[in-house]
Amino acid sequence: MKILLLRCEESRSKYDFQGVIENEPLDLEIIYTLLKDKHDVTIFDKQVEKESVKKHLLNNHYDVLYVEARSFQESFALEYVHDFKQICKGKCIVGGQHAQLNYSRFYDDDVDYILCGYNYYDLDRIINDDIQGVNNLCYRQDNEFICNEFKMVEIDDLPLADRSYFYQHPDRYQYLDIKHAMWIRSAFSCPYRCKFCLRNKMNMSSYCRRSVLDLVNEIKINDNENVYIVDDDFLYDRNYIMNFIDLIKTENIKRNYICYGRSDFIAANEDIMKQFKEIGLKYVLVGIEDIYDNRLNDYNKLNNTSNNLKCIEICQKYDINLMAMFIIGLDFKTKDFYDLYAYIKKHHLRHVAVSIYTPEIGLDHDKEYISDNPCDFDYLHLVCKPDYLSVKQFYFHYYILLIRLFIKGYREKVYDFIDYGDYIRSFIKNIFKVNRNENPV
Repeated sequence: MKILLLRCEESRSKYDFQGVIENEPLDLEIIYTLLKDKHDVTIFDKQVEKESVKKHLLNNHYDVLYVEARSFQESFALEYVHDFKQICKGKCIVGGQHAQLNYSRFYDDDVDYILCGYNYYDLDRIINDDIQGVNNLCYRQDNEFICNEFKMVEIDDLPLADRSYFYQHPDRYQYLDIKHAMWIRSAFSCPYRCKFCLRNKMNMSSYCRRSVLDLVNEIKINDNENVYIVDDDFLYDRNYIMNFIDLIKTENIKRNYICYGRSDFIAANEDIMKQFKEIGLKYVLVGIEDIYDNRLNDYNKLNNTSNNLKCIEICQKYDINLMAMFIIGLDFKTKDFYDLYAYIKKHHLRHVAVSIYTPEIGLDHDKEYISDNPCDFDYLHLVCKPDYLSVKQFYFHYYILLIRLFIKGYREKVYDFIDYGDYIRSFIKNIFKVNRNENPV
């Protein structure tokens, strides 16, 4: 069969971050690996492809569409499903992170199957309608959807990805100034249970991890200079990380690394961070989240501000680029926006990401949504009403904070490869849109 593996664009607004942060379609590459010997398989990443999806479908006939989506890509995925049914009249399968927890949002007349897990090895059976006993699957039967049993998937059950598509785009898939960064994953789910995070619900909330030997082997056989380890928390187990570093040294592998970690691990393991830097650690992404312990407790972060400060100190000591990630809480007052900027400036944080607190679809929470547009669940929009400020006031202070951070970044020459003025003008434009009660973009 002729199969199209489709990844939706991140956004249709200005903030798609093309040329700044672009993620390799690792899951599609794994699926490609599993299917390529039996079928004619094409990967189409809308993040990098110039041709429109509709034009591509008109120029090519496919028997099967597999499309993956996150929450903010839901409407894009369904649009492409509808286009595919109209043009190719084939079989449509939806998968990805959003489908794992919110599969019912894809109960659509044009959707044939919804894969709600990482069991990509079952896709060949699904394509051939051999679905009895296939776990993590929803399918249409007699005009309603039926769900098979949900079970966790062991990460070791999946093959190493054929990265042909990645290597066909050597000028794309960057992380900030790190060009052509290869994605690699050592674990499914996350061992922590932060209140705001959807990731720890993945894979039936079951954390499982590959062996260090297998992980290092994948890095070794892919001769790519930059490696982005995309585990939700790579810096989790001291022995695992020590073994990883030792094996990288033994194999004399020379790479640049990007990974996620928690500040409490970094604070307690300065020696490991020093050694990780020596083998090529360039960026560590850390959820600092907030500057006050009471909010960290509310988020069930199981961490504290002392660890955050120690983490900042260690990263700066060993010249590790710390991407400090903060949450703009719904309980923010005017003072909180200014206090956060003062904290960032005081502690000389060069790389900063600020996200609006977003009660994810599929998570239990006591907030009432003010938006039903899936595109707004991108951590850049309010989807729930703020506790103390009006929506207009909240957005005003949020965009003022972003403008101040971008001006700070410009002065410090942090991101010379982006157009600061373009972003700042866009933020100012959005302030006036909110004043006119329009949605910012």
